[in-house]
Amino acid sequence: MMSDSRRSSAAVALVAAALGWSLAPVFIRGLSGVYTPCAQNFLRYGGGAAPLVVISMVAYRDDLRVVLRNYRGMVAIAALNVVQQSLWTIGCTGAGATMAQLTSKLSVVLVIIFSFLLFREERPVIRSPLYLIGTLMGLVGVAGVISRDAGSLVPVFDFPLVALLLVAVLWGLYTVWGKHLVTHVHPVPMFTVLAVYTTIAFGILMLVLDGPSVVIDGGPRLALLAVLSGVVPIAMAHTCFHFAQKHLGSALSASILLLNPLVTYAIALAFWSDERLILTQWLGAVVLLIGAFLVTYAGHRVHRSRARQDEG
Repeated sequence: MMSDSRRSSAAVALVAAALGWSLAPVFIRGLSGVYTPCAQNFLRYGGGAAPLVVISMVAYRDDLRVVLRNYRGMVAIAALNVVQQSLWTIGCTGAGATMAQLTSKLSVVLVIIFSFLLFREERPVIRSPLYLIGTLMGLVGVAGVISRDAGSLVPVFDFPLVALLLVAVLWGLYTVWGKHLVTHVHPVPMFTVLAVYTTIAFGILMLVLDGPSVVIDGGPRLALLAVLSGVVPIAMAHTCFHFAQKHLGSALSASILLLNPLVTYAIALAFWSDERLILTQWLGAVVLLIGAFLVTYAGHRVHRSRARQDEG
């Protein structure tokens, strides 16, 4: 049985992960006025990769060797991550931090779909009425979130919003793919290698598309802030979430993360007045988050039932 101290540590880690990921789109939007997407992501992922390399070399050396040998799989998922992070940066910058957080929650639905299509998993979840209802609510909720007319639910599409919808799709694919890459290794060294490869890719893209002056012109203080935005939402949040998920369960951890958009909204509104949502967007946000919760709960019920059958 898990001790109270371990449960308390996991709860603190979960709060830290939720806060870190809530800050990510705020950092991204704030830095976008100075750095190009490639330069920003180079600094952020470099800042996140540095402490993770140290942690992995000290605590997960054997798993790190295993991950490095699987270079084909890691290079492929890193390429996916580069595309995903580029679109995420564009979406956070153009549509706003709160909109980015809300739209990304559609990935909760897509994770189940990709698990079923790619690996024939989650069949019972797909057939669950709760999942179907949650999926429908998620789609309706997203339509409400991206509407801009208080008297209509007709969604308004522009490039940043399309980028965010693509991110939801790619994040679902990334999550399922990553889950299978960590089947036999710890997720921390896996994400460490992913962060290193992503940093290298963005560094090359930055040199080719922007030149190194884009980092130099920003000055050391902003560069340090960009690195910090990698240490907190990337290195800290990912490792804390994996620890919390291990000791508190994936359903509770995923459910708590559904509150991220509210934290992001409260923080972003202090900096930008255009982060304010209209009534139809608030209604869409509520429907979307309830739908995402139902999908999460449906998956939890099916997995718990399957575990009981295996034990029996």
